[in-house]
Amino acid sequence: MREYRVIIEDDVEDYFLNLVRYVAGNTTLDSALRYVRGIRQEIERLSYLAPMLPTSKYGIARLYHPNAKTITVANRKLTVIFHIQGDYVIVDRIMPSCMITY
Repeated sequence: MREYRVIIEDDVEDYFLNLVRYVAGNTTLDSALRYVRGIRQEIERLSYLAPMLPTSKYGIARLYHPNAKTITVANRKLTVIFHIQGDYVIVDRIMPSCMITY
């Protein structure tokens, strides 16, 4: 089985920082960091799962890349938009799942 290196775009890193701030505002910083760490672990699974997932049917995902793929994480609350380029899985965007409906 081929394994890819997962690259997370800067916009996604910013999203993680904002998510930590938001969750920490409602719980504790430790809980927020654990939550984001769990999401990152789910994303890291793309290193071997990415080629098995189909190209996304959603137009909003294809705005980020013509061959974009999606996967839901965090108990289906968030959708990760990514694409494969060479030996890399590039995570383009994370957004609430309810926003990716067309």
